[in-house]
Amino acid sequence: MFFFLFVKLPKKGAVISSRHKAIIKVVLRLRWAITLIILSLLLGMLGFRVLEHYPWFDAFYMSVITLSTVGFGEIHPLGQGGRLFAAVLILFNLGLLGYSVSTITGIFSEGGFTKLLKDYRMHRSIQQLKNHIIVCGFGRHALEVTYELSKQGKPFVVIESNHEGIELLKEKYNYLFIEGDATQDLVLEEARIRDANALVITLPSDADNLFITLSARQVNPSLRIISRANSAADETKLRRAGANYTVVPERIGGYYMATLIEKPDVVAFFDLLSNIGTDKVVFEELPVETLALQYRNKTIQESGLLQNTRISLIGVRQPNGEYELNPLPSLLLRPGLHIVVLGSQEQMNDFKQKINKDVTPLGS
Repeated sequence: MFFFLFVKLPKKGAVISSRHKAIIKVVLRLRWAITLIILSLLLGMLGFRVLEHYPWFDAFYMSVITLSTVGFGEIHPLGQGGRLFAAVLILFNLGLLGYSVSTITGIFSEGGFTKLLKDYRMHRSIQQLKNHIIVCGFGRHALEVTYELSKQGKPFVVIESNHEGIELLKEKYNYLFIEGDATQDLVLEEARIRDANALVITLPSDADNLFITLSARQVNPSLRIISRANSAADETKLRRAGANYTVVPERIGGYYMATLIEKPDVVAFFDLLSNIGTDKVVFEELPVETLALQYRNKTIQESGLLQNTRISLIGVRQPNGEYELNPLPSLLLRPGLHIVVLGSQEQMNDFKQKINKDVTPLGS
């Protein structure tokens, strides 16, 4: 518990989150209780030393037994002044002990200390995030998003204001989360929006999604924003507001159901590719710059990139963002291109091991 006494308090005027405020409140109460106890001991020592001429150690002992009200006898008989001082000190200590006990009891009652410790650790973990992903909302779509991110080992933090979502995060999932409204700039700052790599917005209201997109884009111009949209009109507005990608769940669901009528095998294959609930299929988009030098500035065929691997190169993203499916073996692997590869998790691990051999840092 006492490690909270050494928690660094924010500077005056600093922006403080609600979780941090709760921690600071407890820290200040503990510090105040400890300070009063120390002052009482010092006051008792000084009083017994001056009034009764006790040696310092004896004065300290008398101060401790007076503070604790254990009822031990006096080391030396006290004079009238010493008794009056001891009586006043006992009355003061009764109030002090009542305050200290209530403070400590309040922290420990109903798992309060465990909750506080967990909140403090989560606050510290969130403050250390960099190049992470922020997920706004924790509904059905966010469940799938966070599952995939967790499976891939990506650092992320969830922002949720709904009570049911918060309880789900607390009881079932070991995710970093912030309880708050993602449309508030303070909450986005608490999620370290300035240091984030991507923002996924899954709220059911397009107005909220639009507002979050605008706020996030102003704070972090390089942020990759993926937002849910409920209509084509809102999809256009979200793109104008700064979203890099928009997803309309109803459109995807409609296409899925329509395709099931005539092409169920195609849908089954899409299910496999989507990797829902399995580890059978993994997609990776890799910049050419991350490949070992022996593979760069050569054609796919000349580089031997796919030799001795079971990986499929299914596409290439050009610097302008356009994709070329099933690229020809004569395609030059030049810097600026991103290759899209497909395989199982085991195959992907073997492929990454191969392409990372003899890597020379960029700029060397």
